[in-house]
Amino acid sequence: MQKFLILFLLTALAVFFLGGFLPYWGLMLAVAFIAFFVGAGAGSSFLASGFSFGIVWFSMVIRILAVTSSALPQQMADLMGLKNDNLLWFATALLGFMIGGFSGMTGSLFKKLFEKKYEGVYRR
Repeated sequence: MQKFLILFLLTALAVFFLGGFLPYWGLMLAVAFIAFFVGAGAGSSFLASGFSFGIVWFSMVIRILAVTSSALPQQMADLMGLKNDNLLWFATALLGFMIGGFSGMTGSLFKKLFEKKYEGVYRR
């Protein structure tokens, strides 16, 4: 649980502060490195970084819409054939969850490649 919370907070901070400077694949690499060094399991890395990434992207979408009050989301929803532009918010959060989750799981599983495995007493 402690590694889960550490990974959740570090991922949220990285996505929030680096999100304006890096493309999504740069954020994926950053999350994978964070998950590599935190050392949580694959499942908890997926959930922690996925929820963190998704929540940060969702909050950034809401903050940008509140500050700018732009008509762009409604126009994009019209182009996509959606009647409600709020579905784009949830699509952004879902995409953030998937991107963050899989990059966190990748970092966790990459660490397992370098862990020494116990082969027994006789090492066949």
